[in-house]
Amino acid sequence: MIGRHGRTSVSAPLIAIADLEKTYATRARPRVQALAAITLDIAAGEFVTIVGQSGCGKTTLLKILAGLLPCSGGRVTLRGAVVDGPSRDIGIVFQDPVLLPWRTAFDNVMLPVQVLRLDPAVHRDRARRLLALVGLAGFEDKYPHELSGGR
Repeated sequence: MIGRHGRTSVSAPLIAIADLEKTYATRARPRVQALAAITLDIAAGEFVTIVGQSGCGKTTLLKILAGLLPCSGGRVTLRGAVVDGPSRDIGIVFQDPVLLPWRTAFDNVMLPVQVLRLDPAVHRDRARRLLALVGLAGFEDKYPHELSGGR
């Protein structure tokens, strides 16, 4: 990044992944290494795509970044803080739908508010804005089976 007077300045990455490893214990083999020596810095506003064949560790990496899965080695930081569990600062959209079929779109978005026992009145407007952001304004009262899957 170029500073105001033409000087080069380096800012800390938004996400820093250093020597990240993940191994799984299985019944068939003692260990399966899903990730090995992953190192990557991601700057604020940077767009990164992770591609690879099925089973290469993409989902494992994303779950570790979201704090949903512990790493076996190395570390991940977000804004300089170690990611060691779920955080309100990180969201993840899974490949398969994880909506509760008996809850409306609005009620599904409000589920974390309920689980975290937050004041629903404080979060209703944000839930509506989030639904609008993904093109679901006007569909707040619809159930998952009533929404298009994009097909």
